[in-house]
Amino acid sequence: MHRPKLPDYLKRPIASLDNQQSKQVREILKRYNLNTVCDGARCPNKCECYSNLSATFLIMGKTCTRNCAFCNIEQKVPEHLDPDEPKNVALAIKALGLKYAVITSVTRDDLDDYGANHFCKTIFQIRKLSPDTKIEILTPDFCGSYESLNMLLQYKPDVFNHNIETVKNLYPKARQMADYNTSLAVLKYIKENSPDIITKTGLMVGLGESKDELYETFCDIKKAKVDILTLGQYISPSKKHLTVEKYYTISEFSELENLANKAGIKYTVFAPLARSSYKASQAYYDIVSKK
Repeated sequence: MHRPKLPDYLKRPIASLDNQQSKQVREILKRYNLNTVCDGARCPNKCECYSNLSATFLIMGKTCTRNCAFCNIEQKVPEHLDPDEPKNVALAIKALGLKYAVITSVTRDDLDDYGANHFCKTIFQIRKLSPDTKIEILTPDFCGSYESLNMLLQYKPDVFNHNIETVKNLYPKARQMADYNTSLAVLKYIKENSPDIITKTGLMVGLGESKDELYETFCDIKKAKVDILTLGQYISPSKKHLTVEKYYTISEFSELENLANKAGIKYTVFAPLARSSYKASQAYYDIVSKK
């Protein structure tokens, strides 16, 4: 099968992780035995984020109970939860002096609460050690469990992020073990039950979606009253993963952003290398300033 060639605007100069800031991040992660999605998902923005003393913490292990065809995180029998991890995340955030922290996780369908309590413990420990730090959680769908979502609502993260990832028609191809309507319901439930929490979701393009399908998805996201939408180009992690069907041009990203704004979404971050937690603090403070 013909694979489209990676365009020049998606090629970034190889940045060094040997600068002082990156070394500090890696040393602190090692000290507290922590994982990041920056490494696990091979994020193209890792060097930039590490150089800015930033990272997205990946909790509950490095392996996932699901097998999304686009994702670089390995699917296998998950590890036991580390009871020290919530405090270690908080210690790392304090050591780095982060004023905005993003916490994500692998999907843990093997746990009774799908990992919700571990998120809660992590939020609690961060607020205990760094009470002024804003907290964004990027969560799995918890199998749509309202009980799990209610646990999280008690701990009031500043931003609740759950990625829809792609259009409904591509779920059987890209997210075989997930459900489009469940993801929308999760976002809607959070906003309906805690309107003060900023909600956020992310999409990727290049999997074979149409412009009409994207607009329909934007409208669904608006109906769920999501505050922030990120959208970036899908880049296949390896030949074992889904093939890129299309590389969008810079102008096409602008066109899609106009479509999302037309659908009524309040705040959009659309760019080829935009990822869900990239420059997350800027999006948060921008939308708070507009309220």
